[in-house]
Amino acid sequence: MKTRQVLHYLFVCAAVLYSASVAASQYADYSHRPLSEMLEVYSGFKANFQAGSNYNVGAAAALVAAIGKKGGREVLPFLKEKSFDPETHEHIRSAAARAYVKIADVEESVNLMRKLYDDPSLRPRYYYINKLFLQKVKAEEESLTDEVKSDICTHLLAIVQNTDSAGDALDAEFFLRDFLPGYTNSKQRATLVRYANTGNEYMTNNFNPIKAHFDAIPPRQRIDLRKRFPDLPPLPDDAPARSPVKVALAIIAGGVALAVCAVAAWLAVRRRRVRETT
Repeated sequence: MKTRQVLHYLFVCAAVLYSASVAASQYADYSHRPLSEMLEVYSGFKANFQAGSNYNVGAAAALVAAIGKKGGREVLPFLKEKSFDPETHEHIRSAAARAYVKIADVEESVNLMRKLYDDPSLRPRYYYINKLFLQKVKAEEESLTDEVKSDICTHLLAIVQNTDSAGDALDAEFFLRDFLPGYTNSKQRATLVRYANTGNEYMTNNFNPIKAHFDAIPPRQRIDLRKRFPDLPPLPDDAPARSPVKVALAIIAGGVALAVCAVAAWLAVRRRRVRETT
């Protein structure tokens, strides 16, 4: 009896596993499907997600990646839309962004990466997309225009000096050391000393040498890369910029003060002349 029960349970388990594998394989291989059918299948997934179900998120992410491979540049608008759709699950958005970077040119990709980094909901997945992006830049570096290189450097330098993620800062640091002449002694790189002596061995081993490097360089010898990349944000140690309104008020106040002084001087001269004539 016990043997029959065991065999029965094994049979049931095998049937369940087989059914699960069949269900999973239903969406596992999209390579032989036409693009129109793949998009239609994704629409079915999307309808389920909008109804509040996160079932098959992994399959939908795999489908989005397959759509990128099948469609090429034709599906870039679709992938871009999914990358930034706040109602789409982050796994799918991440898959869409990776597919976009694989297909798009570097100029298109850097614009996507800048927007992704400004999206808090995708920040945890930015690391993996950024790895792919930087590999693409390295592979195509010789063919990039100066304008595109400038956009890349501006994006990465802004991360170096302002990010609160040591990992993101370190990725940008590793890349810029080889990609951007003048970066090593720049004021922008000097901001990385904020991560020195953090207590984490990996971070200490990477950031403490940067601190030692800049401890040996007087501030006046550090290069401000904003002369080459004017779109960079202010450095953390910059004096706060005065607003146009405050500047205008200061100018008005200065003008009034000058006018008062001029009137006072004119009255003094007039009184002196009156005294001289009496």
